[in-house]
Amino acid sequence: MRNAHNRPGDTFNRFPFFTMDSITISRLRCSAHIGCEEDERAVAQALLVTATVELDTREAAATDDLEKTVNYAKLSKQLMKCCEESQCKLIETLAEQLATLCLNASKRVNSTTIEIRKPAGIKHADFAALTITRYKNISRK
Repeated sequence: MRNAHNRPGDTFNRFPFFTMDSITISRLRCSAHIGCEEDERAVAQALLVTATVELDTREAAATDDLEKTVNYAKLSKQLMKCCEESQCKLIETLAEQLATLCLNASKRVNSTTIEIRKPAGIKHADFAALTITRYKNISRK
């Protein structure tokens, strides 16, 4: 890739934290013992989790190498396990745990957005939902 100064790859090298690529796992069916009341946590509840991770996928595309991206099948299993093992009262707490998991899924991940839909959250609504976005700390040297 050439920029205005005709130097290959210069933009990528100067701004390695700037990406426009994302991988999304949409409405992953999970279950969790979650809720403010003990009777609510007594039985696992259905949750729909959408997780988006942002990263630069150019190297993975160029090399066709799974190690250069996020393995979304593996990440899906990790998200489901995190939900299943959770004993949180709040979906806010669970969302933070899932965001941390996504940010640590690969050194290549720069940010993540997590949406949790709780269908049993409100009696006369389709669901209650929370969406959070978190960024990996980027140190500039």
